[in-house]
Amino acid sequence: MTTLAKDEVIKSDILDEATKLFRHYGLQKTTMEDIAKAVGKGKSTLYYYYKNKEEIFDAVIRKEKNIIFRNIQEDVSKEDSAVKKLEAFTRSKMREIKRMTTLYQVVVSEVRSCNELELGIRRNYDCTEAEILKSILQYGVITGEFPNYDQQELDMLAFLLVNAQRGVETALIMESKLDEMSEKMDFLVSVLMNGIRRS
Repeated sequence: MTTLAKDEVIKSDILDEATKLFRHYGLQKTTMEDIAKAVGKGKSTLYYYYKNKEEIFDAVIRKEKNIIFRNIQEDVSKEDSAVKKLEAFTRSKMREIKRMTTLYQVVVSEVRSCNELELGIRRNYDCTEAEILKSILQYGVITGEFPNYDQQELDMLAFLLVNAQRGVETALIMESKLDEMSEKMDFLVSVLMNGIRRS
């Protein structure tokens, strides 16, 4: 095994074990020592790859985000209309959130405490989500499903969709009502679609 491949295996092990610890204890209560012990390495090994636990947390979230958006985009690409693509986006996102609920709660809780790292993660996540939604909306304009929105209006619609969905997600996750998410998200998408088509 090459040094580069060995480094990638070690980094992957660190992220896997750190993910479990962050899910269980949150960012604040997890230490570099905890992560080193879980990986079976010394702290010096961790510091060779990452400056601190916040950098590890950032890497964990980025890895999860890439998986989430890859899965969402695969589901969206299978649909042939903008409305179906938006529905697929919402359902796929719900499924992914349920899969990583505990880690999502950690991020929400850290964002509430205004930690700059987590705010950056949240902004990056929102931007990626808005870009996917904007491409779906543009597709709807091209196919004639939606009115001929200009770029500024598409940006605003994507922003509103991201934040409307996030508000519902956050409230249901923080209140441990994930079983209500599907019904509430379907209703939200239905209301939004009626508004978008009529504008």
